[in-house]
Amino acid sequence: MEDMPLTKWLEAELKNPDGKRLIIRKTTVAYAAAELLQKAITIAPLSANKISLDNFVVRTKKWQHLPSSAADIVGVDMISEKLSLTIIDPSDRGRSSSRDAKEDAGRNLVVSISSCLPTSSDSGFEQIKESTICHLFGILLYQIYSNLDPFLENKLEGNEPTLLDHGGVKTEKGGLRLTYSTLRELGSPPNICMLVQNFAECKFDNLPSPRNTYSSLKEGSNDLHLLLRHPNKLLFTSNAPEDGQLQLRLQKNKLYGRDHEVSLISDAFSTVCAGESVALFVGGFSGSGKTSLVESVMASVNASGGYVLAQKFDQLSRGGPLLELISAFDRLCVLIQSRTSPQDLQIIVDRLTETFGVDLSLLRRLLPKVDGLVPPSTKFGQQIPVQDGTRMNLQSVCFILQHFIRAVSSKSHPVMIFLDDLQWCNSMTLKVIQHILCDNASGASNCLFVGSYRSNEVSPNHALFRLKKELEASKKCSVQKLMLDGVKCEDLNTLVSDALSLFPRVTRGLSSIIHEKTEGNPFFFLEFLRSLVDRGLLQYSMGLERWEWDEDLIRLEKITNNVLFLLANKMSRMRMEVQMALKVLSSFGNEVNEKIITYLNTTSQFVDILSGVEEAISDGFVSKVGEPLCYVFVHDKVREAAYSLIPDDAKDE
Repeated sequence: MEDMPLTKWLEAELKNPDGKRLIIRKTTVAYAAAELLQKAITIAPLSANKISLDNFVVRTKKWQHLPSSAADIVGVDMISEKLSLTIIDPSDRGRSSSRDAKEDAGRNLVVSISSCLPTSSDSGFEQIKESTICHLFGILLYQIYSNLDPFLENKLEGNEPTLLDHGGVKTEKGGLRLTYSTLRELGSPPNICMLVQNFAECKFDNLPSPRNTYSSLKEGSNDLHLLLRHPNKLLFTSNAPEDGQLQLRLQKNKLYGRDHEVSLISDAFSTVCAGESVALFVGGFSGSGKTSLVESVMASVNASGGYVLAQKFDQLSRGGPLLELISAFDRLCVLIQSRTSPQDLQIIVDRLTETFGVDLSLLRRLLPKVDGLVPPSTKFGQQIPVQDGTRMNLQSVCFILQHFIRAVSSKSHPVMIFLDDLQWCNSMTLKVIQHILCDNASGASNCLFVGSYRSNEVSPNHALFRLKKELEASKKCSVQKLMLDGVKCEDLNTLVSDALSLFPRVTRGLSSIIHEKTEGNPFFFLEFLRSLVDRGLLQYSMGLERWEWDEDLIRLEKITNNVLFLLANKMSRMRMEVQMALKVLSSFGNEVNEKIITYLNTTSQFVDILSGVEEAISDGFVSKVGEPLCYVFVHDKVREAAYSLIPDDAKDE
């Protein structure tokens, strides 16, 4: 263990060749200093000389297998108040060469402060203002990150004035701005430059952007901790233009503000794993995040050995909802075959042959891909099938699929059936779901049914509500209902903070304005944020290396309550080849097989449609997923906006 004055420690750290690691270590000391100062305020009034480099000591611990520059920071002491801060890292898993990777991933530090002095308010002088404390702390941070002394008479760069004089104030115009520019030229990340600037400006009135100055030392300490917790987001990242285009750092697989709802679905799946069936109905306006919510738990279902059957219904469906559901069950056969061990697969085969017996040919006729589970060479596999001219009635379909789920599902391999956009579903399709969930057999199906629907686009007599009532009346399964309202402003502010790689306190005003205009609808919120970039109201500053905006201008923006307007307006400004591709894709529904588009690309009418589709993917309207590969619109509203570009008289062609 070694105690080193902060000034000496900073000199020693100049030998650290790892720039990222050096920033992390300096930020750790800065965070510790902020915590110590908060504690010191409760002991005795602070004077300016106590908020200085000379008043702090860094405690480090050297490990034999690591170089001296990698000695761990175990604590920081404040000399004048006899305060000692110990750093506790709950994520610490020992000392190894992988420590750098751990620091890059973030450290959620916990600090413990001990004092040799009692808390007292008795003092010979008054406590200086909080704004002055923050201002002086800004000077301290400047010294930590720059290794320069702003009180020196020599100029820090060119012919510019120094940051501050001995009295703590420099009146020359632009003097404060030197903090930011100097730190930036020394290689400090943009958020550190802004943090130091916001502290340094606390003492001054009449600033060009006073909204970003700190209101308290605690607020700044929270930001320093955020830098340590999320270095890849707030320290070592850049939103600089790529290929000439501005990029928002959107987290594709991150769900904001739905932790409670995710927990409810996870609990429902746990109930199914215990041997019961559950029906969960998820309602909400379009864009409220119903699909994303359910999809967020699919990975855990798969990891638990479950099988996920998902089907999205479409207003433009050619085959009808029932045929689409049957097709989804057919795909389930392939999924079971690919994800099941040979031993468990044999158990399923035995159940299928035992359940269906000589009627296995009926199952094969309804679900042709069941051959992958029960090959024709097995017992009952070569039974004479139903004649092609014979049509199965709804009762037969219900019977077959009910017994199929009974055979393939179990406590260790439950089945999750997710039907998206039930507002486009009919009573026949939901009747199949009812038969599966209301199976009278002992220890029948282990099935979680999740059905989502647009609550503002269904009437009270819709078939899904009849299904819900009949399931409740049967008492064969647990029935739950979940309604998604708008996401809270603070949660969506986390989204904006992530997208812009800025502190949440900085983006809070922008998020509040957009939240008010979109009523917290996640999809609408995100599209409005993108539209601000498209219209230049949210711009990336190459000079400051961060995003900037004018809240007053954004607040004056008029907004339609129809997200289709935003999407269609953006699409109409794209190249004609991209518009043509979007129109063609939308005419097929929510998804279209890649082979179809490849074929169309060979025709004279749709030549270069592939390039248009690729640009639509790049712009975030379409994604390429599945096996076989399909082009899929990222959201219903995107497809609807693309379809609205087609003239009414051409939609039936």
